[in-house]
Amino acid sequence: MEQIKLPADELITGMYVAQLDRPWTETPFLFQGFKVRDAKDIDQLQKYCDFVFIDVERGKGPTRSNDGRPPIAANIPKAPIPKPSLKYEDEVAVEKEVEVAQAAQAAVTEAVDCFMDDVRQGKKPNYEQLKSTVVRMEESVLRNPDAFMWLRRLKNKDSYAYAHCIDTSMLAIAFGRQLGLPRVQIRSLGLGALLSDVGKMKLPAELLTKQGRLTDEEYDLVKTHVDHSVKIMKSLPDVPDSAVSIAATHHERFDGSGYPRGLAGGDIPLHGRMTAIVDCFDAMTSERPYAHAVSPHEVIQQMYQWRNTAFQDELVEQFIQTLGVYPVGTLVELSTGEVGIVIGQNRIRRLRPKVMLVLDKYKTQLEITPVRDLLTDEFTDDGDEINIVKSLEPNAYGIDPSEYYI
Repeated sequence: MEQIKLPADELITGMYVAQLDRPWTETPFLFQGFKVRDAKDIDQLQKYCDFVFIDVERGKGPTRSNDGRPPIAANIPKAPIPKPSLKYEDEVAVEKEVEVAQAAQAAVTEAVDCFMDDVRQGKKPNYEQLKSTVVRMEESVLRNPDAFMWLRRLKNKDSYAYAHCIDTSMLAIAFGRQLGLPRVQIRSLGLGALLSDVGKMKLPAELLTKQGRLTDEEYDLVKTHVDHSVKIMKSLPDVPDSAVSIAATHHERFDGSGYPRGLAGGDIPLHGRMTAIVDCFDAMTSERPYAHAVSPHEVIQQMYQWRNTAFQDELVEQFIQTLGVYPVGTLVELSTGEVGIVIGQNRIRRLRPKVMLVLDKYKTQLEITPVRDLLTDEFTDDGDEINIVKSLEPNAYGIDPSEYYI
């Protein structure tokens, strides 16, 4: 597949748009790839994007191409990243932490289910119960984030809405750990990320699960969930102001193209900038009613292209460090021909994670799934170095990670 970067004002009908200059989730175009049919499509693309990537094998090519990167606006307010105040180390192996993480995940899932249902029905939700389960998740992630990273890859696509809240919270906590934030800030970050989309409970369910392209009116209605979330969070007892600000700003974008206020750069609070990144990552790597999951490795590559447009450059770099080059749950093929699932990171050498082998070099399923730690298991018996040669799309070779457990 050959993709060419093209300014939005050079689009013509018949082109196939494969990628945007921002996440698909921030536009009415939910299919993540489509052929431009008419002037209305072009108008909508130009409304939301400065440039796009077109697939010349699936549609018309450009009259000329632009390989340059749009300049960063000079008026974006500075957005400093705080120096780490703490250094978190893995306290326990992922294989041991996963059982504790499973219990914490079950508790927070039950609490979120009850909380969201109460909000939808107009009842008073149990915030204290929810907060206590978030603390359990936080403690597990701080001990070793890889256990929850593994569990998030096992979620059921039918429960995307609630699972997305939980996993965004978990990823935000892990992100705060990577930045060395104080624990009080990490807790506020986890709570804010968890509740940032609670306002969607006030929107029609059919709108949130629509599989076709949203109209401008529908998209405007979806964006009102931000105000609903802020109002709900302010009505709860003792919710930190910094957590409320996450709900208010996690759809703002670094270049000022987000909503609801069009804030840019440092005018967006740090936690809002961070949650914007994890919210996008979790959405794109999840099975949703209207879009298939994209491999974590591919999403990281796309987010790297959105540096200093949708997301702050330095924070994207730190988020990649949080996940590793091959995030936990990524399906990979090794230089030996074996296929496996990344189950843990080696934080000193990110290119050499722990991999659970599921197919042998002949692509035959293994009855026993050994773990190959690429940090220590570096060479074959013949002396050839063992490396990851490529990441694979979810469900490649018919492999469903939810069928495998550590």
